[in-house]
Amino acid sequence: MDGMQDTVSEHGEASESPTALPPSLSSTSYTPGRGAIRCNRESPCSHCRRAKLECVQGSIRPREKRTRILLTPQYEKKIDTIDDRLHDVTKLLQNLTMHLSANSSPSNPPKDVSMQATTMPERTISFGYSASPETSVGPAVEGESSLSAHSVFVNDFVQNAVRADSLQGSTPDIRETLDALSQVVSASKRQLDEFEMAYPRARSVPHPRPQRYELPPIHKVVPLIRLAKSQRLAGTGWVYEFITMQSFGDICLEVYFSNDRSHFDFIIVNAGLYSLCCDYARVVKAPSDEKEEYFAYSRLCRENLETGLANLPLHLPASSDAIAALLFGTFYCMEFSKPILCWTLSSKASELCQTLGYHRVVPMKNETLEGARYNRFLFWTMYFVDKSLSLRLGRASTIPDWDITIDLPSAPGPDQQPVLAYFALWIRSARCQGNIYEMLYSPDSIKQPDNVRQSRVQFLVSSLQQLEKDTAETNKNWISIAKKASGDDLMDFYAVSDDILRLSLLTHVYRAGPRDPNSPTAFSSDCINAARATLEKHRDVMDIIKKTDDIYFQTYVHWTLLFAPFVPFIVIFCHVIETQDHTDLAHLNAFITSIQAASSASEPAAKMHSLFQVLHNIAARYVECHNSTTHKGRSKGMTQFDSHLATLGFPHVGIYDSDWQQQQQQQQQQQWQQAGSSGIEVMHNLEPGENANGINPLLWLGNGVQLEDWFYTNQESMEL
Repeated sequence: MDGMQDTVSEHGEASESPTALPPSLSSTSYTPGRGAIRCNRESPCSHCRRAKLECVQGSIRPREKRTRILLTPQYEKKIDTIDDRLHDVTKLLQNLTMHLSANSSPSNPPKDVSMQATTMPERTISFGYSASPETSVGPAVEGESSLSAHSVFVNDFVQNAVRADSLQGSTPDIRETLDALSQVVSASKRQLDEFEMAYPRARSVPHPRPQRYELPPIHKVVPLIRLAKSQRLAGTGWVYEFITMQSFGDICLEVYFSNDRSHFDFIIVNAGLYSLCCDYARVVKAPSDEKEEYFAYSRLCRENLETGLANLPLHLPASSDAIAALLFGTFYCMEFSKPILCWTLSSKASELCQTLGYHRVVPMKNETLEGARYNRFLFWTMYFVDKSLSLRLGRASTIPDWDITIDLPSAPGPDQQPVLAYFALWIRSARCQGNIYEMLYSPDSIKQPDNVRQSRVQFLVSSLQQLEKDTAETNKNWISIAKKASGDDLMDFYAVSDDILRLSLLTHVYRAGPRDPNSPTAFSSDCINAARATLEKHRDVMDIIKKTDDIYFQTYVHWTLLFAPFVPFIVIFCHVIETQDHTDLAHLNAFITSIQAASSASEPAAKMHSLFQVLHNIAARYVECHNSTTHKGRSKGMTQFDSHLATLGFPHVGIYDSDWQQQQQQQQQQQWQQAGSSGIEVMHNLEPGENANGINPLLWLGNGVQLEDWFYTNQESMEL
């Protein structure tokens, strides 16, 4: 009895147990049919003896003790673990559904789904991007100015030449070359984000925490930071500009020794150390084992950086730290030619900058002079990336110039570092890139009449010419100081690369201008001369790169040739097809030979080289066949070759003599007069693929964008 009372007092009411009797029956016997009777606790009891009944005493079964449930940290940890696993299972089911849907076609067998499903739990992350790209709903769309838009010419060339029955009897060399081009185009038919939207070195962790990751030894890091601050160590990473504005060393100490590392500081530190370790290992004259040690540190930081970027949430706090982390990510992505991913990060940085008002003159509350300077630096860095990618991808900028009230960066004073002087020039160049897209390549600009487009061309040409003068003035004041600190080779590389980018932009501008009807070629002489000057300048930078054992080659490919659409090669290619100019053909061959190593620099660089190689082969075969048939008469294959080129928009290939050209021009004018408007309206009355002259309609657009439009209407940019 006492034991049961103890049990009740410990665990609550005894009535909770289905086997326990009520407390009032604890000292009674139970007689069937008569209920409970008070008992004197003898056996048999006195009452049962008098009544001559069988005495049945009620048995009390002690309650079993139950474990008390307490919300201890141990249980909280288990609950968190269960929650994480449920989250992973949910993500797995969602991804499995997506893959089942995507792989339902015969070209994607169901076995791929099972393989993907078994690996996804290991690669699933809590938020942000996955380390492995998920199935895309469609290819990325790029605009009229993107380099990938050139591939429309290649695609249509294959359709009209390779697939045409009339070329079955062409020469084997031409057929082989065109088949190679077809293979290049076919290889590009894939989802964009297999490469673009992935961080292949990001670690697969369910809930990444910066505290868990290894960093290079602090005693190895401190000397690198000192070298960078003194400019005795220099490179192309953004850390060299950032270090002039913020104490990168203090941020490193915070990340190294704080138990509560900021996610953004973790990204900043690993991005900066990645550049410093790489540059030190490439530039420093040290034993091979020391170089390999720092390359290993750079790989470690790269893995940390990709892991941090892959797990950035969609909703970021509006802070300078978040903006800096995003900008470090954009420069990292551009270093490996991932413009779509770079655009994703820079767009978020633009949003945060505008949220904080970094683009306005109105000062923030309690903002110090040094803080305002740093905030402007972050904004103009974001601006540089945004405007450059606008032309690169053919997209509208996220920050229009008319919404910016702060002044452009100017040349620094004599007490500041030279890098800021060149930073101001890079911002000016980026503004030109944004204007080129907005004024000449955006959908609205293409609809403008010739006189409007021509005035815009003149404005942009003047802007680029002024930029050239300002660059010369900056070099006069700062180049010697910069060379003393960073070395001759690096500064010469920067200077010539900037010239190549400017000349490439100049080619862009001239290419979009209205064509002179009296011009013997599809491109103006200014456009052709600018393209030739670009290829000549390319030889200069390659001499510098070879002198430095190719340490700047990858940077040149990604930050110059791929940073803005490299149309000079395309312009010269078209000119060779039209004129069979052997000198220009030699320029194409020299360019292809000089960038042979691009095939191992990155996937986009390899595709660029492959495309240019095939285009050069086409031009070489065409010139060779054209010359061989000059005196022997034209073969059937060569005639068909010219026919397809003319269909694509080459009005001046061999089969069209002056009488034919004059006749076609007269027909063109008659059609325009009958329509009573521009050539665009004539096109609206024709069936797709037809023209009043039998030539592809893109050749006769009233806006003056002639043959080269074939390179700017395909949406599979940079896929080649």
